[in-house]
Amino acid sequence: MQRLLIEGWRGINHSFAMVNQHQILALARCSSLQLHHRDIPFFMPNWNAKSNDAGFAEPDAQFIAELQDIHDGEPDFSYRIAAPIPAPSLSTIPTLTHIVTEFGLDTASFSSPISSTALRDYTAHRNLVVTPSRWSRDRLLDYGFAEEGVRVVAHGVDHNVFKPMPSETRAQIRKEFGFKPEETVFLNVGAPIWNKGMDLLLEAYGYVHQKKPQTKLIIKDGSALYGLSIDSTMKDFYTRHPALATESLSGSIKLVSSNLSQLQLSQLYGICDHYVSPYRAEGFNLPVLEAMACGVPVIVTSGGPTDDFCNGEAVNRIPSAFRRGPLRSNEDSCWLEPNVHALVNLMCNAIESHSKQVALSKAACDQSNPFTWDRAAHRLLALYGI
Repeated sequence: MQRLLIEGWRGINHSFAMVNQHQILALARCSSLQLHHRDIPFFMPNWNAKSNDAGFAEPDAQFIAELQDIHDGEPDFSYRIAAPIPAPSLSTIPTLTHIVTEFGLDTASFSSPISSTALRDYTAHRNLVVTPSRWSRDRLLDYGFAEEGVRVVAHGVDHNVFKPMPSETRAQIRKEFGFKPEETVFLNVGAPIWNKGMDLLLEAYGYVHQKKPQTKLIIKDGSALYGLSIDSTMKDFYTRHPALATESLSGSIKLVSSNLSQLQLSQLYGICDHYVSPYRAEGFNLPVLEAMACGVPVIVTSGGPTDDFCNGEAVNRIPSAFRRGPLRSNEDSCWLEPNVHALVNLMCNAIESHSKQVALSKAACDQSNPFTWDRAAHRLLALYGI
């Protein structure tokens, strides 16, 4: 029995913590492994499991919460997943460090100043860096990480939770939301921050709704976690596009700000017709994969991390332009600028594809099937030689 010490976040619904918790449950299914967990302080001191609950079923949540630190001796392996990036391990214990970035790394990405020597320590000896997408990997290489020391291990999805719902259930929940059968419902899950492209989505949806009023848009924001309201984004949109700022448009947008369990989130995906994510920069974009697992066709930015898992007839990619330059404190940022006019056309075309919804739903599920948390866990263990 080999002992693995995980150092990271758990109990909350931040993306790092969610990935960690899903991986914990998958790693626990490895009979030759004994898991331990050491908590790293949250980036925001006000985050807590009560206000920012991760939404796992009670048995899973209890198992994750009860994992103990190692109190006798040393682990055989170590895995770290938190932000800012912990300092490199200088012990002889093989260590994997999870590092993911949207725009690229800068000095603020690390918990302490990093020299070129320290950067090499992340991949020295049997240490490796893992990241979930080729886009994120390329940004790490841009910063100076050794290519041979960085491995891409894609995230997964829990197909027992995120799956298409029965048509009767779907119709009932849509009715409870006030959606008519003939209405096309779009969904986006994410915080109203620039890299998520919420401003682009609102602009495109404004034009789409103007052309095709039988549409709805659900936005599941992260205000409970980040304290960021979409109000300012909406206000800016109405200021820049007064001709689109109609009462009909406002009434067609539904905001969901409360914490949702994993099952509730799955249902939210399931009642929608299309998931839309015109992001500028992402490290992976897990909601896109979860939506596909629920049988929802997706519209996503082309050229980013979703290229790794978004293919086939259930996927429409928004043409984008690659950008590189100073952004905020980072002098070497990389991002994508999606074409809004193309997005409008893709959303309008999606509305017209209603007759093919059953086939598109199956195609979305099929595309997501290979991406499981068990596969991610097995790939992590393979890096340890297990």
